[in-house]
Amino acid sequence: MTAEAAWTPIRTALAEAADYWVCTVRSDGRPHTVPVWGVWWRDGVVFSTVGSSVKSKNLRGNAKATVHLGSAQEVVIVDGTATEIIDPAELAEIGALFDMKYASGVANTYDLVTARQSGMTVCAVRAEVVRHWRSDDMFRSQRFTFDADGQPVLAESVGMPDLSSEVSDHGAEDTGDVRNVREKKEAMEAADDKVSPR
Repeated sequence: MTAEAAWTPIRTALAEAADYWVCTVRSDGRPHTVPVWGVWWRDGVVFSTVGSSVKSKNLRGNAKATVHLGSAQEVVIVDGTATEIIDPAELAEIGALFDMKYASGVANTYDLVTARQSGMTVCAVRAEVVRHWRSDDMFRSQRFTFDADGQPVLAESVGMPDLSSEVSDHGAEDTGDVRNVREKKEAMEAADDKVSPR
């Protein structure tokens, strides 16, 4: 599978998600996580927030953020850097996406130009690394980075092998076989972490 083919359903999931969890870091190092509504725009998750909110303050001090979707069955995690959107034309473009997604297409429901003038902040977390795995295949994961042209670059973990044949008919009573299986499993998990740390 090509990187683009693998990335397409992940990008679709990011665009169609009803909500997103945004994790930022306070100045003292404590994490802060909160759900938001948002849209996928120019390779990033965009959300609005009150300018005095905890996440706004955190991002002004440290622009690094993680955004993930809510599902633990189909996991999608975005690591990136947040920037504030201030250009009126871009705010109008993003507002139209919010209108389509959350207001059944009713125009100007999300007037982000006016909202910003009233103290709202509009942030875009640009995807730098995107991780994905499924709960029914937890030992196989995908890690996307992006080249200078914004094209996805895919690294896939080595899937967890079927180790059931390694265990003797005596099961757990055969400590030698069980130890070998455990060592192989630990080695596979270590290899997986190098490709796609969770």
